Amino acid sequence: MGHLSRGCLRCRQRRVRCDEGRPSCQRCIHRNEICEGYRDESSRIFRNETEKVIQHSRAVQMAPPPSHRDSSQSSSSPRKRSRSANLSLASRPSSSFSSSLAPEEASGITIRNPRPWLKESPARFQPPLEDQAVDQFIDKYVLYPCNQTSSPGFLEHLPCMFKEVNIQGRYALRWAVQAAAYADAISQNKESDALASKALQCYGMALGALGESLAASGKEPDDYDLMTVVVLDIFETLYTPNEVSKGSHVQGMAQLLRLRGGDLVYNARGWSLFRLAHHRIQKQRLAYHMSQIPETSDLLKGLNDNEPSVRLEKNADDILETCKRARTLLSLINAGGLPASTVVDMIKELHSSDQEAVSWRQTSQWSFTNIVVAERPDLSSAAHGITETIQLHPDVWMAYEWNYHRAARIIFLQQVLQCSTAALEAPDLEEVDEQTLNTTIAECGLMIQWLADEFLATVPQSLGSVDHMGRLHSSNDGLPRCRAIGGYLLLWPTRTIKAETSATSIDQKERAQRVYERIRECTGMKDLLGDKSII
Repeated sequence: MGHLSRGCLRCRQRRVRCDEGRPSCQRCIHRNEICEGYRDESSRIFRNETEKVIQHSRAVQMAPPPSHRDSSQSSSSPRKRSRSANLSLASRPSSSFSSSLAPEEASGITIRNPRPWLKESPARFQPPLEDQAVDQFIDKYVLYPCNQTSSPGFLEHLPCMFKEVNIQGRYALRWAVQAAAYADAISQNKESDALASKALQCYGMALGALGESLAASGKEPDDYDLMTVVVLDIFETLYTPNEVSKGSHVQGMAQLLRLRGGDLVYNARGWSLFRLAHHRIQKQRLAYHMSQIPETSDLLKGLNDNEPSVRLEKNADDILETCKRARTLLSLINAGGLPASTVVDMIKELHSSDQEAVSWRQTSQWSFTNIVVAERPDLSSAAHGITETIQLHPDVWMAYEWNYHRAARIIFLQQVLQCSTAALEAPDLEEVDEQTLNTTIAECGLMIQWLADEFLATVPQSLGSVDHMGRLHSSNDGLPRCRAIGGYLLLWPTRTIKAETSATSIDQKERAQRVYERIRECTGMKDLLGDKSII
């Protein structure tokens, strides 16, 4: 009769000896991994359940292993952070769930070669499938800062933080990353029910662990809580139906920023997390007219205007305030009582503020080049059905910053359009004011459509079909590295342009829909959600 291992689930999956330490074994701790606990004692009973085996199993259940006290103290005390000291052991991963795929589930699933420099790798050197999926997700979605292009990066601190999650109170981040990693892997493994199931299970575990972490008595939210919310928001944006995920974690980000206070921005990681969360909150405010967060606005005032990433956040704040003024004006117009001449003057002032926004990008740092596709037939496949001109930016992030700016202006100009259209109904409107309003409506409409074309011109580079030098990506080189993160960054502007209420043309809406379908393909949205992800 063979011996049945009593090791933890992670060591058993790796087929290595486990010291059976509680709550976490030393091997997992040394590897900076979550010790996922031990299977239920009742599952250790052999198939021929003799009385001796039953008594032995019951004895083990009643008495923990001798190493319980020593290993638990040695594994948790030196590595425990002060903010996590009061967490209950309930925040440890459940012993009834393993993030690893069973051998029968993993069979047939392919992940990008983790060692592309080798022709082949022996099986004993192959990392577990879940580790490969996480490495692939990080490789596809993390952008590191680049001094040459002034790109601040995206999720650049996630790889280091992910290696530090085998500590009480930080498990939520690991579950969140694994959920996103499994969901991302579906784009390479069509119709993989095992991956979809694991992704949603890890997502549920992340939500539960995050709730326990934030509810712990005396614990302040830390960087790991905030990064968990950021990763969960990415997961929900890409892999849950829009009706369900709309802003579900943005309010949580806002609350965490309030609780963290101004000390968040006094180190590089804190500033990066603030920028990620604040940027997402700003987009949600633009799309759904959310109220401003006074604490973050006050904090922005103390930041250096010469930094491009700071200017981007401050510019977004300015556009948001202008949008708020436009909504207030529209309410006043609909309520009546304001003289038509006053309304027209206010609309002219709003419209002129958009011209001021144009000057924000008139520096060499924001420069880009345009390629006319008709003059470069070799690029026609990358631009087909989307754009007649391709914009080349220093990198994908700089293209996104332009597109964020363009999408925000489109939202604002559409509000100016609404104000101008409503003002035309005023009974005391003079002819000169009517002409001014009609001119404003025409100019806003043309500007919205021009901004939409400018955005569509960035799609080939953002999806990796063309590089920043204007060279077509070869299929022999595999999938473009920036394809997934580029698709994610294109998602919000694409939704803005293709919305039914948008003043963009029918042709632009159709082209934006094609972009959206490509985003669904390259991020795995379509494979995981099917038609549920169609907006």
